Amino acid sequence: MDSKALSDAVKELNEANTAGKTEDVTRLLEKLRKDVQPTEELLRSSKAGVAIGKLRNHSTPGVSTLAKEIVKLWKDAIEESKRKRKREDGDKDDAVKRVKGEGSSAAASPAAASPSGASPDRKPRTEAVKSEVKTEASGSSPPRRPPLSTIDSSRKDPRTAASDGVEKTLRAEEAEGEDVRDKCVVMMYNALAGDSTADKKILTERARGIEKAAYDLVRNTGNEYRAKMRSLFLNLKDKQNPALRNEIVLGYIEAAKVAAMSKEEMASESVRALNEKLASDNLFKAKAVGETQAETDAFKCSRCQQRKCTYYQMQTRSADEPMTTFVTYVFFTHDCFVC
Repeated sequence: MDSKALSDAVKELNEANTAGKTEDVTRLLEKLRKDVQPTEELLRSSKAGVAIGKLRNHSTPGVSTLAKEIVKLWKDAIEESKRKRKREDGDKDDAVKRVKGEGSSAAASPAAASPSGASPDRKPRTEAVKSEVKTEASGSSPPRRPPLSTIDSSRKDPRTAASDGVEKTLRAEEAEGEDVRDKCVVMMYNALAGDSTADKKILTERARGIEKAAYDLVRNTGNEYRAKMRSLFLNLKDKQNPALRNEIVLGYIEAAKVAAMSKEEMASESVRALNEKLASDNLFKAKAVGETQAETDAFKCSRCQQRKCTYYQMQTRSADEPMTTFVTYVFFTHDCFVC
């Protein structure tokens, strides 16, 4: 069942539930359980997860039980799909490591030495590592980051531009006489250097590159530029996110990419995993967009004498007039308007 067909089925299900047609609701639920091959994208685009999730609290036991079964079935299928993708990514990583190991062994053996006797060129290996990181980053699951080779987690006194003796010489590229940009370069240096073991020349290069890339996005030092630099500073210096600083210092993430990253992209692995879990849970717990309604028995329909209804209020007239109450009776299709 494609997205359009599923959306139509969900719409029909909601209409049947609103009209109190329990048999039709059960029939449609059975159809959805049999015909739908759930994916996260399909359920989000059709809002099927939201619609079925709301039926778990249905007053009819058969409907609520069936809805719970479908939610569990779909949720298990999505989780299994994610686990399968992670296993496939792990297999790819193992294959890359084996290739790298074989290449390293071949380079170390005399038979693999170059005819000129010169040492092997290591540039292709570096490019292969960068390619691997980029490939992982393009996947749907959070990428696995490289070892923290430039991070000293036991360091108590953070490094700064002042302690490294470079604060007075740190200047922005192509920004003669612009104190704001110079100060922002110092900010970037301090954010990267706190627990880093990297040489100050590398940190200086990275700090200047990030500042220049951020400036190039807006081409001025106004409020947008300053807000961007504050955001970068706070995210880069986060003690819970050493992996990001490590990647930037090693050159796995280019300065232009850092300047354009959102806060979600800069988040630590634990935060990204938590966000992914919350998104998965909310797939079945979110409320559809619409007017907030409440159930009550305070109103009685003059036509059908029923009291079980839902209602919401809206200001449809001038501000000094009372709000209009819209009442919908659960087991009938007509609306009553009570002013």
